[in-house]
Amino acid sequence: MKRLLVLTVLAFAAWQAWQHYPELGKPRPAHQLVISNGTGHPVERIRMKIGGQSFVKETLARGESASFEFRVSRDTGFHLTWWRQDGNGEHNWQGGLVPRGPMVHRYVFTIARGGGVTYTIQEIPQPPS
Repeated sequence: MKRLLVLTVLAFAAWQAWQHYPELGKPRPAHQLVISNGTGHPVERIRMKIGGQSFVKETLARGESASFEFRVSRDTGFHLTWWRQDGNGEHNWQGGLVPRGPMVHRYVFTIARGGGVTYTIQEIPQPPS
């Protein structure tokens, strides 16, 4: 009985490896995250949380942008936090949606005057396989 169980598990593992072999050598495409400072003032302590991952940029000068690449294993949202020392303090923004895939997108967040956030999505064309 034990041998049959072990043989069944090995057969299933071999079948899964054979089915997914073409995917093993290819890295999954990544989403892109761009955070821009449109406030007219320096912004500090920028934190973006996406599905358990955190992306950090300590300072963004006026008009400056920061870019990151990320992958997600499930659909998730965004949580952006930043700080301004000109008396406005800490700001938070939460929302949006990142689908698991297979398509990947560029998510552009512009921190605007008054603490608002402009959020746009751009498709990233993938080369044919």
